[in-house]
Amino acid sequence: MANNFLTPSVIGREALMILENNLVATSLFNRGQTSTFTGAKVGDTISIRKPASFTAQEFSSTTTTQNATETSTSMVLEKHFDVTFGVTSKDWTLELEDFSRQLIQPAVVAIAQGVDAYIMGKYTGIETSVGAAGDPPDSLADLAAVDKELNDQKVPVTDRVGIVSSQAKADMLGISAVVQAEQRGDGGRAIREASLGRVMGIDWYMSQNVQTHDGNGPASWLINSASVGVGDTSVAIDGGTGNPIVGDLFTVAGDTSEYVVTAVTGASPITFSPSAKVAWADNAALTFVADHVANIAGHPNGLTVAIVPLELPAGAARSEYISDRNLGIRVVYDYSTSTKTDTISLDLLCGAKVQQPDLLTRVLG
Repeated sequence: MANNFLTPSVIGREALMILENNLVATSLFNRGQTSTFTGAKVGDTISIRKPASFTAQEFSSTTTTQNATETSTSMVLEKHFDVTFGVTSKDWTLELEDFSRQLIQPAVVAIAQGVDAYIMGKYTGIETSVGAAGDPPDSLADLAAVDKELNDQKVPVTDRVGIVSSQAKADMLGISAVVQAEQRGDGGRAIREASLGRVMGIDWYMSQNVQTHDGNGPASWLINSASVGVGDTSVAIDGGTGNPIVGDLFTVAGDTSEYVVTAVTGASPITFSPSAKVAWADNAALTFVADHVANIAGHPNGLTVAIVPLELPAGAARSEYISDRNLGIRVVYDYSTSTKTDTISLDLLCGAKVQQPDLLTRVLG
């Protein structure tokens, strides 16, 4: 006899709890307010609000009232993660605990892995780096260098986080201060178990979804323009090997700032960010950062994640969208005529964007 308590809403609440407990990167970065969006699909562009910004003024008899105007940034909903599985008559007789352990949990964990990997892939929008490619942080001096980089970028000293690979975690566990750091006790289960503690003013976590930047090894490229001025965001280059790709970090002779490639057609020109801080001379050499593991450190507001409500399909037998704290998942019950079985679909729609790159840095590994 089927368990009549296994409704889409019950499954949805269970799935949402499992999802939140298994996210690492998604839980650490800013989750934008998305409750106003409905009926969205992959490829749609939405607007996400940014916090208001103010300028500290020195008071001298009068003051100027500043408008608390919130700005927004556009974001493309790039990913629709789904797990659909068949449910037998025997499965329907299970109690929620058993049903969750056998079916819901493995399905949601797979979705959580997909979402976290997607978010960590946004490292390509980060414009600065610290450390040496191929050498994960393994000393207090390395962690102090990360702290200094964030300070130099004027990143707020509160709420800083670092997300590192399994290899970086192994190396960091050789640092006595990391081993002795207290475990963070809030958040979901994955957050607790991924925590390496707070060291150098940063809450460190390990993620299995930290990405590796595997470029084409661009080398020997030179500026092929005599008119690259302050504020420019593209440049022609020539004379090199290994075409640059999106996410490559580079410096230019005569300029101490670091830049990231944001778009490229063939080998040249390349579009980059931030805009040029100083004028670049013709034939000035570009130096690219070698392939590296893209660990990330900084403030959560540097990257925004949006998980947008999905419409409930009119043709499905039963469905429900369950959300809480800007995190949600849709549950759809249906019947597959090809396999002659009941199916349950768990899915979510999301986008992510490096909204304030000056609040983040790559910790090379």
